[in-house]
Amino acid sequence: MNWNEVMVWGISGVVLAVLISFLRKKGKIGRLPGIILFLVVIIGGNILWNAVIKPRVMGESEEQKIDQALAELPLYGTIKAQEPALYAQIRSNILKMKKDGKPQQEAIDTVKPMVSELLSKRIVHAPDAAVNAAMQVNLEEMQTLLARKDGTCFKFLYPQVSGGVNTAEVLPPALFSKDLSTMNDLLLATGPQQSEFPAAVSTEKVILMMAPVRQALGNMYGDQLQMFSDLTKPDVDREKVCEISISLYSGILALQPADSAAILRQMLGKSN
Repeated sequence: MNWNEVMVWGISGVVLAVLISFLRKKGKIGRLPGIILFLVVIIGGNILWNAVIKPRVMGESEEQKIDQALAELPLYGTIKAQEPALYAQIRSNILKMKKDGKPQQEAIDTVKPMVSELLSKRIVHAPDAAVNAAMQVNLEEMQTLLARKDGTCFKFLYPQVSGGVNTAEVLPPALFSKDLSTMNDLLLATGPQQSEFPAAVSTEKVILMMAPVRQALGNMYGDQLQMFSDLTKPDVDREKVCEISISLYSGILALQPADSAAILRQMLGKSN
């Protein structure tokens, strides 16, 4: 019980005592029944508050905080409008984590895989501009994290190997906001209202488009590319892996926009 509750119950006790004293003076109630009534009301009210009213009030307050936090992020507003079932699941997961004592930001970041899953499905038919813009921001994030020299770049790229990172903490606020904005733009460009879709590109053609990028990587890194065959090995140079990944995506984005978007759709997309 916090001091506010102590004050409320203290004032309530005084008011109740005054009321019972007034009733005794009027002859409406005896001394012993008055004491019993006082104890019943105070103890019963305390039980009712702690067991029923307080949990409900606190629960509603917690939900309001989560709703407000999500409402401040346009990305989640778009998900709520386009994918209400997914939004409800995200909200439910965050509330559960909060009840388990997790910080609100950590709870929000934990549902990122659910958002990533949606984005990987949408990117398959996203317009070229939206695909390339999202990848450009990702590239900026990789470069920023690699400059930290603390392993966060590798974790950002390959969370399945060594766990992910809280991008809200490790990225500059402006870049983090830019990332959320480009993800939102991609969702908006691929929503239910989408009428035009990019032309399908075969895997064979994508391989041909990638030829100059592969050649450039081979010339720059040679045998070091073999590290990608098993990133879990203890001798893997994780900073070098991140550097190579940056070179890879930089090379792709240097191609014609239609070609780079087609490649990225196949690399990052996931069929429904």
